[in-house]
Amino acid sequence: MRGSDAVIRALEKEGVSYISGFSGGGLAPLWRPLRESSIQAFATRHERLGVEVADGYSRATGKVGVAMTGTGPGATNTLTGIASCFADNVPVLLLMGQHPLRNLGKEYQQEVSSSIFDTLVKWKGTFTRVDDIPGIMRRAFTALRSTSPGPVVLEMPQDVLTAEADDRVLNYEPVGPGHKSSPDRQDIEKAADLLVHAKYPILNAGGGALSGDAAEEVRELAELLSMPVATTLLGKSVFPEDHPLSLGLGVYPRSRYATGPALQINRKADVVLAVGNSYRLPNGTDGRPIPEGVKLIHINADAGDLNKTYQADLPILADAKLALRDIIEAVKDRLPSEQRGIKDEVTEEIKRARDKWLGEWLPVFTDSSTPTNGYRVVYDLMQVTDREKTIAIHDAGGSRGYMTQFWVSTKPRNFVAMGGMAPMGWSMGAAIGAKLARPDHLVVHLLGDASFGMTGMDLETAVRMGAPTLTIVINNGGIGGGVMGMERPDGTPPAVALLGGDFSQVALGLGAYSERVEQPEEIAPALRRAIRSTEEGKAALVEVMIKPMRTPDLPDDWSL
Repeated sequence: MRGSDAVIRALEKEGVSYISGFSGGGLAPLWRPLRESSIQAFATRHERLGVEVADGYSRATGKVGVAMTGTGPGATNTLTGIASCFADNVPVLLLMGQHPLRNLGKEYQQEVSSSIFDTLVKWKGTFTRVDDIPGIMRRAFTALRSTSPGPVVLEMPQDVLTAEADDRVLNYEPVGPGHKSSPDRQDIEKAADLLVHAKYPILNAGGGALSGDAAEEVRELAELLSMPVATTLLGKSVFPEDHPLSLGLGVYPRSRYATGPALQINRKADVVLAVGNSYRLPNGTDGRPIPEGVKLIHINADAGDLNKTYQADLPILADAKLALRDIIEAVKDRLPSEQRGIKDEVTEEIKRARDKWLGEWLPVFTDSSTPTNGYRVVYDLMQVTDREKTIAIHDAGGSRGYMTQFWVSTKPRNFVAMGGMAPMGWSMGAAIGAKLARPDHLVVHLLGDASFGMTGMDLETAVRMGAPTLTIVINNGGIGGGVMGMERPDGTPPAVALLGGDFSQVALGLGAYSERVEQPEEIAPALRRAIRSTEEGKAALVEVMIKPMRTPDLPDDWSL
């Protein structure tokens, strides 16, 4: 068996279905075993998008996504995608082709060391001998699936892939689901005591709760103690946002993307249980201190996130699901049956806050002026979709601000978010990956014209791969923040801020169904026609001309 056979067989045994990316130096030995494999490998239009397709696949399923790249510029092109996975703890495996070992260090054309990834991966391995491949593959999948997830890069010199070894030496057995950290029993007892004796406990769920498959535990604990639940951007969808205890986005003490109910209820908390929160600035928190008298219980599978931004009163190094399950049982031991359950006074206050907040925004959602605004696009999209069967994905900049606070997510992983690196155009690849992973769902992503300009050619990948996504381009004629500030003496110069293009015509040329919308009343009908196209198996794009508009400011004095 050759080394390349061993790699592909190991991926098959680990349940890999797709490898996305672009052919390049060092990858040729994989082609024969891939052609004989059940794994479907396919090209994206850019190596970065190969990683981002794998990224979207992983975020939509919780499984490992796999991408490939050649050496040299192919490898450097993937840096942005890998950095985004690292920032958001996404388990993506990148297979990096490499020159033969004997040629490394001789400045061959396109020679780039895998050391470029050193600060952006959870683990990195290099094949130096053919019989080492099974062991390195085991370490890779153990790292991908254990504790706090993250990306892994495997550097594959071409001569190691073409070398042969006995089949028994290259035999591979899968590593299983990975390894999780259980909490310390004393920490669980302390957490349960704090929560049971709190006057107004709240629960904040981050990306670690979602990746840890802890949605059931988040809901059970919240309903047991009548705890309002807010999520981080990466944790969005782990708790149903139509639940009476849901605050939507906006964790304690305050985060950049927050709803009115979160702003209202956060002020009342005396105990905060944060599960899987990284407290990354500025999206995870705006950095303001936690007031005296408020106790913070912080659960995270990554020791690097504990006591990073805030010193917790009770830090717990553990898997979110395991820790919450133990806390639930400890709370039940302390709480009589008649004191358990959702309290009307809590849900009624949340409802009043939600009604007031949405009422203030309704004139923006239904604004009939031309050009329209990004909030109207999101509002109309929610009216024409079945959110139980829809995966919504935002992009960087304005699209994130227009969508994330207001989209109501009802099921885990039916909203796919990113934030730690926030690369423009990320949603194009992520949507393809999500659609390949969950073909029975409508997958819709929202991005600006500047972002589409960076990655929009991969709409052709969606068409070619039979992944009928719905792309919504909100076109404000440039780079949103720059357009709004270019009249100021210190603002972005017009030549830097303004952009052009009719992307509906580009989409037609790439083989997609396409419409351009200029009137607000045309948004919903156009979206319905585009959704029908995706249901018939054809990717669709709707371009909506909008005016530049700021994303929501968070007033310090918002209250009922």
